[in-house]
Amino acid sequence: MVTSQDLIDGYDLLFSPELRLAHEALLTFAAEVSEDGWPTNAMIWRFARCYDVPLAELAGLCGFLVYRLGNRTVFCDARRHPAHVHITSADRFSRRALIAYGFYNTAAALSQAEGAAVH
Repeated sequence: MVTSQDLIDGYDLLFSPELRLAHEALLTFAAEVSEDGWPTNAMIWRFARCYDVPLAELAGLCGFLVYRLGNRTVFCDARRHPAHVHITSADRFSRRALIAYGFYNTAAALSQAEGAAVH
């Protein structure tokens, strides 16, 4: 079983300092200004650009999977609309995006088991 310490250690190993900083800043910002306290698509775009980090990885850490469909970028929001994630083939997502999304899911499951908030 994964422990909280395993998760913290993995976060430092798997993700760059810039991505971790962007993630923390994004979650802090969203907690203050978002209606439900969670990042929106627009916020994720903004913070990915501002911190110059990969959009798909930052989105994955927040429970979103992102892919391109023609000229459009599609966000699958697992927190607000989980069905969209389940009907989209995993082939559409990059490996790094899936790693970040898996990390989010592990953190969410561990937090729920421990009775804590996800962020």
